[in-house]
Amino acid sequence: MSNMEDFEITDKQRFAGNITAGAVVVLCGLFLLLCGLNVIPLSVPKILLGSLLLSVGLVLLCTGLIQKNTVSIWLAFAFLTPAAVEFSAKFTSAGYGTLYPMYIAIPAVSSFFTMLYSREWKSHIFVILLFGVTAFLFSLNSSGLLGWSVVLPIIIVFAGLAIILYTIKLFKDPEEGRGNE
Repeated sequence: MSNMEDFEITDKQRFAGNITAGAVVVLCGLFLLLCGLNVIPLSVPKILLGSLLLSVGLVLLCTGLIQKNTVSIWLAFAFLTPAAVEFSAKFTSAGYGTLYPMYIAIPAVSSFFTMLYSREWKSHIFVILLFGVTAFLFSLNSSGLLGWSVVLPIIIVFAGLAIILYTIKLFKDPEEGRGNE
């Protein structure tokens, strides 16, 4: 991924990461306990999945930042994005049927935030475009803007264009593909 990961994690980084991880897990448990005791008026079954996803995402994000690990940061958003979808589906009028394109966008969201942190623009832009545009195309249907009879052919055209563009990219850059043989 990046040159940031070419070093060993120090004992201080490991210690700080583990303490942070433990603290986030304790806070999640306390939050759920307070909900279970009705101190916080939220139903545990309604918030359990979102809370667990959020906790894992925060642990990965905090430890990734502490340890300068872009893989952990990427994975953090792979948990934080579904946590946001879960809470949105449970606490707004939007349902999973409207929000599901965000699941498709997870690699784009993860790569976007990792790209901002790592400053490795080139290695993330293809993933951001591929999954971001795909999620957008699916959202045309989930929002009710267009029917499947229009959206599905657009998705198929986009998939074909993505294959063509990726193939051209591989053959222009011999380091990434076998091209120029």
